[in-house]
Amino acid sequence: MEVTMREQLLFSRMERRRRGIFIPIIIVVCLIVIGLITYTVLVKYTPPSHDSTAKTGIPNVDESYMYGSVNTQHGYVIQMAANLYQQQNGDVNIYFTNPISNSVLLRCEIKDKDSEKTLYDTGYINPGEYIESVNNSSVDNKKYDVIVKVYAYADETFTSEGTTELSMKLQPW
Repeated sequence: MEVTMREQLLFSRMERRRRGIFIPIIIVVCLIVIGLITYTVLVKYTPPSHDSTAKTGIPNVDESYMYGSVNTQHGYVIQMAANLYQQQNGDVNIYFTNPISNSVLLRCEIKDKDSEKTLYDTGYINPGEYIESVNNSSVDNKKYDVIVKVYAYADETFTSEGTTELSMKLQPW
């Protein structure tokens, strides 16, 4: 009888310890879930704004810029200059175009390949619009290896329709 009583006493102590560990774990997990739900509901996504310099139509581009099209794996087309030249005022003529045939909004960033610092960026443009140039007068007048990131968004919902990266060179003036 003593053995059984001792086993029961030992078993109930182990059971209390387990409960003592599991209850705080369950409480912590619940708090994390509540925090994530609150964060998702309260933090509102701010979509990019329309680029104020966007023009309607197709740009008239000098041949030296090597203006052309890129068909992306996501099904949209990008048109822009392949030769990017800094201007003395800090502009870069990119002729970034969203062809009328696209059904997405486009936005681009030009990043230094080494530091990943954003040198230039645009707001979004609608199909049938283009941006002739972007400005950042604080960019040094030197040659950069750059990554041009083009972001595509669904109209009105601003959900991602894919990102395309292009490796290019930004030439000094």
